[in-house]
Amino acid sequence: MVSVSDDEVTLTVLGCVTPYPRPDEPCSGFLIRTPQHVVWVDAGSGTLAELQRHAKLGEIDAIWISHLHPDHSSDLLAAWNAYVNTPSLDKPIVFGPPGWTQRLDAIIGRPQASEETFTVVELHDGYVTGVGDLRLHAVAVRHSVPTFGLRAGSGGRIVAYSADTGPGKQVAAVADSADLLVIECGADEPQSYHCTPEEAGAIATAAGVRSVVLTHLAPGLAAPSAVDRARAHYSREVRTAERGMTVTV
Repeated sequence: MVSVSDDEVTLTVLGCVTPYPRPDEPCSGFLIRTPQHVVWVDAGSGTLAELQRHAKLGEIDAIWISHLHPDHSSDLLAAWNAYVNTPSLDKPIVFGPPGWTQRLDAIIGRPQASEETFTVVELHDGYVTGVGDLRLHAVAVRHSVPTFGLRAGSGGRIVAYSADTGPGKQVAAVADSADLLVIECGADEPQSYHCTPEEAGAIATAAGVRSVVLTHLAPGLAAPSAVDRARAHYSREVRTAERGMTVTV
């Protein structure tokens, strides 16, 4: 379990691969933690099991689902099953894109199953809320389905998460002056709905980001190559996400 000092925010990588999990390689998921609170950001396939290496389910205050592609959301069903079968656990707040409850209810096969187990919130562009000492800010980004990047701040420190997105003013708003930017590199060549490493580096530089973690690498894009390509456009610290790594901000 990760411990956090009074003035720190940490980000732990639960998984980062796409489009499906592999042995010991879950899909997208992260924990953002302060001394008092824990938010699970994206529940990609395999992340619930990995989460339990780093936190107890009872510690999770909120779950943030950036969008409903399965490599970012499918373990929300597993989480529902865990909470509904463990009455002693407090309900977490679940933030998700419009329609997320209907999607989950349809899979479960029971109307309002989500609301019976979770405290339900639908995200919109510009939505801001607090989870204890964490301030969460949703920014709609450019993807093939409704998707929300996240700015999570505490004690003057900001962790920014791009979710899946192409380059543009939306992801620039997510990244603005962040201490840590976790940004996807789901494209090897430029396209509309994912960033290349070069674009990720350029976004970080323009936004004045202090440190970058590249995640959600395009299949076949090797980590060393992604880092080298991003560094051609960004001169500060850049690394690739790895399951189990924790970054302190």
